[in-house]
Amino acid sequence: MFIFNQPKGFLNESFSIAGLPPWRALIDQELLGVGYWTIRWLTFIMFFAAGLFLFEILKKIPFISLAQSRSLVLLFLIFPLNHARVPLVMFGYTTSYFLFFLAWLLLVKYSSWISFFTVCVCFMWSFMTHSFLIFSVLPILHFVYLEREQLVCKKKNFKTLSQLGILLGAPMIYYILRSLFWPPEAEYLWYHTLYLRAVIVASVYFLPFALSAFGLMLWARSGKRISSKALIITSGFLAFAVGVFPYLSSGNLDSRMTFFFWELDLTSRHQLLMPLGASAITIAIAYFISEKKSQAILALISVVMISLNVFWGIGTYVDAVKKDALEKLLSVELVGDKSSSFVFVDETRRFNFRESSYRFYEFAGHLSNAGKDPVPVVKYECEEGLNSTQIVISSEKGLFEAFFSRDLGLRLEIGPCKSS
Repeated sequence: MFIFNQPKGFLNESFSIAGLPPWRALIDQELLGVGYWTIRWLTFIMFFAAGLFLFEILKKIPFISLAQSRSLVLLFLIFPLNHARVPLVMFGYTTSYFLFFLAWLLLVKYSSWISFFTVCVCFMWSFMTHSFLIFSVLPILHFVYLEREQLVCKKKNFKTLSQLGILLGAPMIYYILRSLFWPPEAEYLWYHTLYLRAVIVASVYFLPFALSAFGLMLWARSGKRISSKALIITSGFLAFAVGVFPYLSSGNLDSRMTFFFWELDLTSRHQLLMPLGASAITIAIAYFISEKKSQAILALISVVMISLNVFWGIGTYVDAVKKDALEKLLSVELVGDKSSSFVFVDETRRFNFRESSYRFYEFAGHLSNAGKDPVPVVKYECEEGLNSTQIVISSEKGLFEAFFSRDLGLRLEIGPCKSS
């Protein structure tokens, strides 16, 4: 909400103090000038395109069949993760996602220096979402696998070695550039810091990959053939661990399985890199249960995932309706109110996106849009000595009734703040 009616360079200034690169809002600010609808449409198109890129990438992995590739891409697209992709402010994550998988595709499918230069540009641009610095290990490993003969032969291939060196150096180059030219200000350092205890916890997620890889090595030494499902689940374990590592090690997700909690709201953006690994693991499990019935199992799983997405999609729409209704009520009920401090008690969280709690700055934004100027202070609870106004939001309607009627029946009870 803070981006409404702001000058063109506002987004870039906001992101730069947070330690994000000068190109972070380059696309966003141009699209916002055209209309907010452009970002909504491009979010859908770019995530779908990432799935198409992945389908082509999987063709360069010999142990994955065409049927498995199709199923994996389908789950990759519909896995009920990262619902935070919807808000406009998350478009940078979407852009990074799109560019990263485009770069991966170009890396493994084409070999010219022109295409490799494009790969480097796309990777560097995608690094504006810093978790991709870690996730880049996957396309690099894929490149090494495809070029293994060139890398281990006695007569080294200068081109392949040079490209590998550049790929390995790209994340470090980005980190050095950030440290020199766009370091985060003090209040944002925590968001870019790795914590030792968190790194140790995050490393635990590599144990399934390590155990599976060790088992495959022993199986191969015995002379037995390794099945594709074993290779897929091992690759899935690695992709999932790499996907959660940056978020766990920085403390943005804690050590519990919070990334599968129901009430995630914008925190679900930390699930951005999970769908690839989660989809591969799901596909492999279905084939382990029964190869003959795997498609039926995956079809059932897809139905469940689509149902969850539809349910949360309804919640997203109702949440948007609630925001509009709340601002209209506030603009009427607070006419003449001189309060400079507010406490909100929201009894209608069932209407919120994934039943989350609104943050204090979201309520402040609603008050601003409702005409409060200057923007008042919003607290989470009543404080002694601070004469705050308490606003209780209530409704007697249920989620689906509100969705079909588009009338949430919101009511506001406004009075002096009361400590519970």
